[in-house]
Amino acid sequence: MITKLSPLPLVALLGLFACKEDGATAHSTISDLPANKKVSELSAAEQDQLCEATATYSTREIDEDEVRRAVCSLQGIVLSSTLHDGSVDACIAARDECIAAPEKPAHVETEERTCAIDWSTCTTTVGELDACIEEVVAELKSFYMELDCGNIGKYKDEMPSKEPAVGEACRRVQTNCPGFVPGDLLSDPQEAPTS
Repeated sequence: MITKLSPLPLVALLGLFACKEDGATAHSTISDLPANKKVSELSAAEQDQLCEATATYSTREIDEDEVRRAVCSLQGIVLSSTLHDGSVDACIAARDECIAAPEKPAHVETEERTCAIDWSTCTTTVGELDACIEEVVAELKSFYMELDCGNIGKYKDEMPSKEPAVGEACRRVQTNCPGFVPGDLLSDPQEAPTS
């Protein structure tokens, strides 16, 4: 049985890196933190601000309906291709059934929201991280639009991946932040992933 895939994760391409014309430090367009400050130098409160702002940004840019439709379209593509005739109609029927199914209530943790990322060795700047997050969100939006039953023919020989490839801005961030995975920041720390 095909299980519901967890949206990532996991994606505007340039954040603010330098100073404003008046000499004041530019601030992140996502978290409002100083764009040129290294993430490893942020206080615990600033790190929480960064995580919460990033989750808020991603949910504002990609709404739940877009994610649900993409996940259900992927499920429709897989079911149509493996259990049915691989037709667009079979995909649409499976997708629509998935969309119409009641959602399981999200698990809410009683503990305080925290970022599950260790920033202590992350030498990238807040502005560079912004560029990565904006890249991930843009890539996810494009990826979700591509996951459509009308495109099932593209996936005849190879099923769509669960997530888009990491772009140049995020590769730069990953180089300076060992263990960083862009999708970790895009999901609400209070929500448990769906399976």
